[in-house]
Amino acid sequence: MAIIFLVSGGFAGDENKRLVLIGFVDVEEVVKFYPGIEDVKQKIKVEKDKYQVQINKLKEEIAIMEQNYQQNFNSMTDEEKERREAEIQYKKETLYEYIDDANKKLDALKEELTGPIYAKISAIIERVSKEKGYSFVFKKSSKDILYVDKEFDLTPDVIERLKKELQLEDRD
Repeated sequence: MAIIFLVSGGFAGDENKRLVLIGFVDVEEVVKFYPGIEDVKQKIKVEKDKYQVQINKLKEEIAIMEQNYQQNFNSMTDEEKERREAEIQYKKETLYEYIDDANKKLDALKEELTGPIYAKISAIIERVSKEKGYSFVFKKSSKDILYVDKEFDLTPDVIERLKKELQLEDRD
């Protein structure tokens, strides 16, 4: 059974009515079945960890600078205070720029590594949906969907098709 709507294209009569079937797919569940996905996740994690080491180093440098500033505050001249505050602020801005750059590079790497995977899964979802006559298929994890009946879950069909297509590719 499927969710069925009767859509009318106008007032002319029954010949303009069409059944609309709606289903959903848990894309993240499908991705788990993609060969090599763990390697992809590991590559992203390794890169993220590299950036995190540098971020932690910069944060530590800032903390030492701030601690040193506080310890010597009373013995510094106003010029010295301003200079040290400027150095600390510059170091913080450097950290923020580094974090922003690291996030952009990680996003680009993630897109490079997972983009083809999601494109293949999307194509399979489209084929399975068309074969089964679905007009709309939603991503299960969508926050806008408040309830789903498992009866309309196309995830197992998509996983099965993915496995078959990957087996066929391996033979080529």
